[in-house]
Amino acid sequence: MKSIPVKTILATSIASVVASTASAELIISQYVEGSSYNKAVEIYNTSSAEVSLSDYKLVKYSNGDANSPNDINFDNVSLAAGGVFVIASSSASDALLAIANQTSSSVNFNGDDPVAIVRISDGQTLDFFGQYGDTDFAKDASYDRVDNTVIADGVWNAAAWNVLAKDNYDGMGVAPNGDVVEPEPFSCSGAVLTPTYAIQGSGDTSPLIIEGSFSGGTHYTSGIVTDIVTSLYSGFFIQDATGDGDASTSDGLFVYSNTTPTGLQVGDEICVQGEVSEYYSSTQISMDSGAYEILSSNNQIQSTQLDLNSDSLLHDQLEPYEGMFVTTTNSDLIVSRNFSFDYGSYRNNMVMSYAEPIYKSTHLHVAGTEDEVKVAEENAKRTLYIDTDAKPADGVVPYFPDFNPEDGYIRVGDSISNLEGVIAYSYSQYRLIAGEDVVLAKSDFSRDLESDRTSYGPILADDGNLRVASFNVLNLFNSPFGGAANAFGDNRGAEVDSEYQIQIAKIANAISMIDADIVGLMEIENNGFSDTSAIAALVDQINTTQPASALPYSYVSAGDNVGTDAIAVGLIYRADAVSLVGNAVKIDMPEQHGTDSEGEQFDKYMRVSLLQKFKHKETKRKLSIVVNHLKSKGSACIEDTANENDAQGNCNAFRVSAAVTLGDYLAENVKGDILVMGDLNAYGKEDPIRVLTDYDASASERKIMTAEQASLNGEAINGGVAVEAAKSYGFTNLVEHFQGPKAHSYTYSGELGSLDHALANKSLLRKVVATDDWHINSAESNLFEYSSQYTGDLAKSTNAYSSSDHDPVIIEIEYTKRGDHGEKPKHESPLEILFNIFKRLFSFLWG
Repeated sequence: MKSIPVKTILATSIASVVASTASAELIISQYVEGSSYNKAVEIYNTSSAEVSLSDYKLVKYSNGDANSPNDINFDNVSLAAGGVFVIASSSASDALLAIANQTSSSVNFNGDDPVAIVRISDGQTLDFFGQYGDTDFAKDASYDRVDNTVIADGVWNAAAWNVLAKDNYDGMGVAPNGDVVEPEPFSCSGAVLTPTYAIQGSGDTSPLIIEGSFSGGTHYTSGIVTDIVTSLYSGFFIQDATGDGDASTSDGLFVYSNTTPTGLQVGDEICVQGEVSEYYSSTQISMDSGAYEILSSNNQIQSTQLDLNSDSLLHDQLEPYEGMFVTTTNSDLIVSRNFSFDYGSYRNNMVMSYAEPIYKSTHLHVAGTEDEVKVAEENAKRTLYIDTDAKPADGVVPYFPDFNPEDGYIRVGDSISNLEGVIAYSYSQYRLIAGEDVVLAKSDFSRDLESDRTSYGPILADDGNLRVASFNVLNLFNSPFGGAANAFGDNRGAEVDSEYQIQIAKIANAISMIDADIVGLMEIENNGFSDTSAIAALVDQINTTQPASALPYSYVSAGDNVGTDAIAVGLIYRADAVSLVGNAVKIDMPEQHGTDSEGEQFDKYMRVSLLQKFKHKETKRKLSIVVNHLKSKGSACIEDTANENDAQGNCNAFRVSAAVTLGDYLAENVKGDILVMGDLNAYGKEDPIRVLTDYDASASERKIMTAEQASLNGEAINGGVAVEAAKSYGFTNLVEHFQGPKAHSYTYSGELGSLDHALANKSLLRKVVATDDWHINSAESNLFEYSSQYTGDLAKSTNAYSSSDHDPVIIEIEYTKRGDHGEKPKHESPLEILFNIFKRLFSFLWG
């Protein structure tokens, strides 16, 4: 234990020095280098007069480097003659924090970082502890000053210190005469207050901060506490009780503090002193240690309704609310991204936008165009993140305890009433921090009937006599659960049988409700076509699930495997509605082998496409369907390093090569009605879709290029160099054609778009009467999917919703026995008849 007489000796010896020499004013009287964050320095006023600590600073020299000073400024307080002042790590133990007069995260030395007291006015070192050079001179110990000699800069004087055990800081904060030095109680009495709204101002930054400066100086301010935060942020929010009545200035403010003031509660009126600053574009006041006074308690602040419009970006409209206590009721905010993971803050949260969801820029506009770039830039400013201070547990929406997959769901497009919290800013986003006492009921979520779940399947604008669908089944693997093994030794689906049973039941329920005659599948396990294959298991499950009156499904067999990936495409159909014409054809896709501009080796593959011709039994009409799953945007391809700013994601040129390969194959080998469908991993206006539909090379400023170092069946494509895709293949994007550009089947990072497409050639287009996406997945939370890896104790359901991460695409076709849509065949003129005779003759003779 440290004894008081040690400091008595110190006081006596220093007094004799002071009587005969110039006073050092301040010296380092104790140094603690304890476990973890238990770090502290005690400063002693040796003079006979009060000293203002703001005239001095503590300097830490990291790793003993004299050229790496780290300045730690003292609070603007006075230290009485003979008094001591303790500055400790802001993360020290509670016992050490109770002693500290000031805390700082910069007090983080590790026994090899000397410290000095420096007078700011002339840069003179008054006292020094440690030694320069990377040596552990004071590791895992406490040092108590016993010698009366002032230590010069850079000098190590071991005789001046009494070495104590690690974490022994008894006596710290006690003056040499044995008195405990209590800091003067902080008071705002007589201080000039700067209102919160004057600190916030009407601009993006505080008007108190001069351009080019990081600080707006030290100010006093006060307000009612609206929230106390210790996790996502550290400190508390205050709001002026009356405000200034100016809608352009916020009445609220964030007060940064390492520790919550003792006894502080929401509703307290508090006065604080601190430095005004912009912390990563968030206006705040950093409260000086202990510089607060609680003025009153149990005050009430009513939440402010967000008054928003479509005239400007949401971020611009939220700036005047920064730090304020608000509500979403009647704000026209809607859910744009469901409750899921945020890679900015690394926690689950939700995103809202104004009036409508946010759409991927390249789904609406051609990549690189002025419109596309503008939408991409603005999308990040159309958002309000809904957060809580405490990090949510897996599968839990803190402000909505009734969250469940049956009747407590949240869908994209929902508006939410009674969601209250403070507006904060971090990770380049505005965030509404919902209060701990916010508990929403199911009735607080509202949506149009058209956008709600239904107990029945998709209803399209028109009915045909042949329904076709496309569905990504989210890695449906049955090999770990008694199914046939795949040849690739990979399982991308359910990890345990209970998850698999939920997964296959959800998919079967969805497909049963779709009620299509033909369904193209993506992401089904590539484990063949035996009775124990994944596609056979799915067909069995669907036939068991759907009503007994429904026609049973069969699956198209395509040999041992479809390509060389663990997942593949597939086709199932109702043999009572359509029959197979010939065998299925696997259309080989390009590969990419070579090195990129940085010398990295690449060997990339594209999943094989599957072509099957069907005959409609009722009308005898024939339809060729090609199911595709192109390379994902999350992969890495050779051209990516040269196109880092391409908004279309990785492997775009590789997908273009696949589109060209597919288009060429179909043009050369398939006649009649053709439907190209599947997960093309390209949004509506991205290059692969444009190549297959309406790309006009002569009118496009930006040329669409194929992949370099690409090959097909071992032969280099275009000599292995990238070339322009000089033509398009004339297909029509059916969902866009029938539903408009904002039709969507997928959501990623809060942006809607379509990766799943149905493309019809000209002859088929005349027979398609309706097409739509069925929003059973993109509008739902992915926490309801089969996997329990990140969902904790959240209950699961076998309903169709969240059966995948992609929506099914539904196509209604009307086939008749005589002309399209019942019309009689068109009468040809004699000239047309003659022309067609020569055309057929030419085709017969020369192919």
